[in-house]
Amino acid sequence: MIIPVVTKDIMYFSRLKSKINVNKYSLVQIKNRKEIEDLLLNESCSLLIVDFSDGLAKTIELKDLIKNKDIFSVGYYPHVNENLKQNAIKFGTGKQVTRNQLFKNINDIIDEFC
Repeated sequence: MIIPVVTKDIMYFSRLKSKINVNKYSLVQIKNRKEIEDLLLNESCSLLIVDFSDGLAKTIELKDLIKNKDIFSVGYYPHVNENLKQNAIKFGTGKQVTRNQLFKNINDIIDEFC
């Protein structure tokens, strides 16, 4: 199953990818609107992971792109910035976690929703 991760942070994405259960899941980094549009057209995605620390979700108008799709979203943010958690809630994510929680529990979080 392909799981898009909306983030500009290649280093953190690489760390997440190294922790993933490759027999079950494949993470794909999304860095712009075209990439998410293409992925949503060509793949069936039931989970989306979104970084709220870099503003990319707002820039590419991600909320509008997924509003009529049956996609569960997990938002993550740095633990030092609770305001970003509120942004994730306002966006409509079903689960909000810190970057550290996501890194430690990535497979459990994905298993919970896929």
